[in-house]
Amino acid sequence: MAEEPKNPATDPDPEGKQTPQTTTQEPTTYTQAQLDSEADKRAAKALETAKAKWQAEQAKALEDAKSEGARLAKMSADEKAQELEKQRQAALDKREAELNQRELSASTKSLLVDKGLPSELADSLVALGDADKIKAAVETLGKSIQETVNKRVESKLQTDPPKNGSSALDGADDPFNKIMAQYKKK
Repeated sequence: MAEEPKNPATDPDPEGKQTPQTTTQEPTTYTQAQLDSEADKRAAKALETAKAKWQAEQAKALEDAKSEGARLAKMSADEKAQELEKQRQAALDKREAELNQRELSASTKSLLVDKGLPSELADSLVALGDADKIKAAVETLGKSIQETVNKRVESKLQTDPPKNGSSALDGADDPFNKIMAQYKKK
């Protein structure tokens, strides 16, 4: 195995000695045209990737549709009718579930507004899925909020008794008793 000849033009250290490199890198500056070009390249690459994904999804959907069509073509007339009826029933069930969800959402919002609660809570409550459970939750929530508000109002309105004793009306320091005592002596 022969040793490769060393070329001083391409070999940074022709003698095999390690020399410390003391080069300082200056910050790289780019022109607006270079930045725009780089942004265009990245955008084009992202578009190509998205387009490839979309085409793959479309091809898969087309293949699925073809295989479904081939499967239906192999079936007898009765089997086709049953399969189509199943698909139609599934579509109807899905639509009915969506309508029920919308109706439940609307009635929940109405219930919240009637109780004086924010209607933004409707989406959270609709997740319960049952109108009776939602109504019970709204009732509990309304009572809880009302009790909390009442307690806070009472605590804000409550005052401490005066500390100088002027509230003691039956004591010796009562000004009314002093005035009455003057009239009793005469």
